[in-house]
Amino acid sequence: MSGRPAFGTAKNGQTFFPFEEPSPVREPHLFYAFLVEAPVNGMLRHRAEHYNQELGLRGWLTPIDQIHITLMGLGDGKQKRVVEIARHVGLLIQAAPFDVCFDRLSAFGGGALVFRSSNHSPALQAFWRKLSAVIADSPLQPFVTSSLEPHVTLLRDRRGVPKVREQIVEPMSWTVRSFALIRSYQGEYECPAIWQLTGQDDSLAGM
Repeated sequence: MSGRPAFGTAKNGQTFFPFEEPSPVREPHLFYAFLVEAPVNGMLRHRAEHYNQELGLRGWLTPIDQIHITLMGLGDGKQKRVVEIARHVGLLIQAAPFDVCFDRLSAFGGGALVFRSSNHSPALQAFWRKLSAVIADSPLQPFVTSSLEPHVTLLRDRRGVPKVREQIVEPMSWTVRSFALIRSYQGEYECPAIWQLTGQDDSLAGM
């Protein structure tokens, strides 16, 4: 049996010795995302605080400097060579800055309270599809662990969030100007690469 032993006394006076499982230590997690810049990240953090209180949650709020639009997960504990492949793939993505709008509050798996888009932000979806297509034709494809609808995680509360019903809320819009490869480990973020969106993207033209 693994874990750290603890003890207590039940209501009938009997002493018991349960085992408290240690919190798992996660390996560095690698993923693509749009980091949200100031002042929008501060506004999103304020929204998170508001929903946390309004919905009676006790959530862990995403730190302001870590608020992002999740694009694609590449798994835990990746070797340096995988990071280098991911950096190369990022260089292949050309896009111009575009606007996004999030107006739907939803509960995602793992107790995450997230912002989603009612109209799926067409330009954002086009970028996501392009990234997915480039990865599908690259050596990075076997490492993709999640390719969820792009969303912004506001907070996490495994007990409270699953009880939250999806709802339309006051929309928030901003312009995306860059995307990043992020390495997350023990609550800290580092960015092996950040790419500015400065080029014309044919898939977004005319939208």
